[in-house]
Amino acid sequence: MATVGQENARMLASLLGIEEADAAERLDKTVRVTVAAGFAVAGDEVRDLLDRTIRVADLDEAEPDLELVIGPAEPATPGPHIYASLTQRGVIVDAIPLRHSNECIHPLLMALAACHIAAAALHRVIGSSSLPRLSLPLSVDFAELGIPKGSLTTPFDISGMVLVGGGAVGNGFLRALRHVPVRGILPVVDPKVVGEGNPNRCLYFTSDDVGLPKAPILAQAAQPDFPDLELKPHTCTFGELVAKTGLVDTAIVTVDSRRARRSLQKEIPRRVIDASTTDARAVIVHSHSQPTDDACLACIYRHVPDEHARERSIAEGLGIEIETVRAGFITADAAARIAKAHPSVEAGKIIGKAYDTLFKELCSAQALLTPEGRQVLAPFAFVSALAGVLLVIELLRTNHQTATTNYWTVDPWGAPIGRLRRLRPRVPDCEFCADDDARRLVHSLWGRGA
Repeated sequence: MATVGQENARMLASLLGIEEADAAERLDKTVRVTVAAGFAVAGDEVRDLLDRTIRVADLDEAEPDLELVIGPAEPATPGPHIYASLTQRGVIVDAIPLRHSNECIHPLLMALAACHIAAAALHRVIGSSSLPRLSLPLSVDFAELGIPKGSLTTPFDISGMVLVGGGAVGNGFLRALRHVPVRGILPVVDPKVVGEGNPNRCLYFTSDDVGLPKAPILAQAAQPDFPDLELKPHTCTFGELVAKTGLVDTAIVTVDSRRARRSLQKEIPRRVIDASTTDARAVIVHSHSQPTDDACLACIYRHVPDEHARERSIAEGLGIEIETVRAGFITADAAARIAKAHPSVEAGKIIGKAYDTLFKELCSAQALLTPEGRQVLAPFAFVSALAGVLLVIELLRTNHQTATTNYWTVDPWGAPIGRLRRLRPRVPDCEFCADDDARRLVHSLWGRGA
């Protein structure tokens, strides 16, 4: 199965259209991070993101491939350099020294800035014109985020919400949520285990966690960051949790498949706040509250032809029927059939694993070579972290009822642009919205008179 380094190399190989070995060589780089006093939070965030993708130099390393200077600090090496300046208004990254201020910056904004600084550093040190476009100076205006005034410092109770998915974006969400004053109880739901490649982008996971259930590992690792919030893990699907505990007010959605999102919508949470990544090229944020005449989660992630191709490839690659793949998780019977088709796979170790997860692992190990393998490649750490920050921001926007749109696409290699927010309409043939019985149930559960 894929290691952390292999996950990153395969993502880069896909972006650049080169061989994995060449991509691994391009990632064999060292960046030194020099941080001015007062910018330690931003420096730590950037180091954590870079360290999951390339190597962060020790302070005594004289000749890194790049030195990143954050704040009003003097470079410690001859270069090459890039510089980052943070203020209350935003962040600028450039190849020349910048002006700085001594303003106090909220740590959530520093976390967002760290994602863009890490993107610029990776872009510069990899040095390929085939990467997504990133021009210096890169200027990020915090006003484009649409954060409600006072929401970063106003305490709130998150009880009644559920974090669905303990993977990369789920990790990123909790890493960002720790920077706002939150209290209460937050269930964390995920039926999967930590894969060998997960630590490349899941900042709460380490290699020691491989093979262990994601939900309890994430809850245990993140809990020290939340003195007033209890994280309660559940190793099950969201549907199984709803069947056990009842309807959920708010689902914070970070799962990694379109089918899983459509299935989740059918559990009828009152509010959905969702973020996803498109390999390393885009972050998509969606939110809505029921009842709505606009797009629901199943509208946003409606079934597309590519899903048929992917499901067909998974079925053919694993040696099972496509209907079996659509069930979502591997049963004992399916595990036996997969192991028979793939002698390197141990049946007992894959029971309960998602079919698309096993497919991705086998593709990464080059046991399966299919065009659809690219669709499940893992993004770099900074992309998942950015999705997590934007998810927290959307939570704040919906809490304060300032979210008048329901869809936002953000370029992780560029600056967030607020005017790109859209109000997506309902899809006429949506498998949830077009169901009259489902809509009547929504109004009875969450309508004004409910």
